[in-house]
Amino acid sequence: MNFRQLEYFVAVAELLNFTKAAKKCYISQTAMSLQIQSLEEKIGVPLFFRDKHHVELTPAGKIYYQECKAILSRLKDANKLALTASEGFNGTLHIGFIRGYEYSRLSHILKNFHSLYPNISIRFTRDNMSALYTALLEGKCDIIYNLSTYSQPHQETVCQHFLKEYPLLAVMSTEHPFANRFTLTYRELRDSNFVIMQPEGRPLEEMEEALLCYHRGGFFPHIVSWEREVHLVIMEASIGVGIAILPEYALRLYRNTDHVAILPLVKQDGSAETINFALSWKTNHSNPAIDKYLEWLQIQ
Repeated sequence: MNFRQLEYFVAVAELLNFTKAAKKCYISQTAMSLQIQSLEEKIGVPLFFRDKHHVELTPAGKIYYQECKAILSRLKDANKLALTASEGFNGTLHIGFIRGYEYSRLSHILKNFHSLYPNISIRFTRDNMSALYTALLEGKCDIIYNLSTYSQPHQETVCQHFLKEYPLLAVMSTEHPFANRFTLTYRELRDSNFVIMQPEGRPLEEMEEALLCYHRGGFFPHIVSWEREVHLVIMEASIGVGIAILPEYALRLYRNTDHVAILPLVKQDGSAETINFALSWKTNHSNPAIDKYLEWLQIQ
């Protein structure tokens, strides 16, 4: 048997029609039938039940189909790796990501990229929203995974690719008066104390979390504590210091934490309050590793 025969078999298994499979593979129906017959003879078991009007995989054929798909997929990956190795491309990619995003699928995504481009060294910066944008503009980061700000003062110099909307959640002590609610709105938090995940010292009107409260609830929050780490924010919320508002990805490991209540934030119409998440890079950059990464992500 050869890989071409496996491709023919997969085509028939997916279409369950020899004529259509032959057309897809650019061969005649007779040639397709002979190839499948040859494959069955080599394996020693029938792969299809077939008559003039019906084609169906046998139990053995169903198992063989799954294995063939895996083999062909691995072959495709091997070809890509070989091509990459022949190119000899190397470089460095400095990726920034917002605190808490390490609990997402980021490591899985980067592992796949690193497998394809092992000669590109990857470095990381983990920080808050505004610090990451500064690092990008100053050339300390090549690409950042970050929350999107309300205004984009650097639209001409920074490209953004929307990735996903994440629900916003309110985190508080289980003894808080709101803890037994099913949902909350920003307006209901007007008189609450807040714990935020930003460094102390920025003007209130420049803080992203403060702007969220202002735009969605009509108030600037009364901030009683500033922290830089997700687990510290959650700990302070759990003991009743104040309420924290965090995106869903940052709370995936804390759903069952003792003394913590986590409630969805909703708009007046009951739909979820969300925040956009984006990939950003400088428009005019000189690092070819960025282009490799964006090409791999299929971002144009």
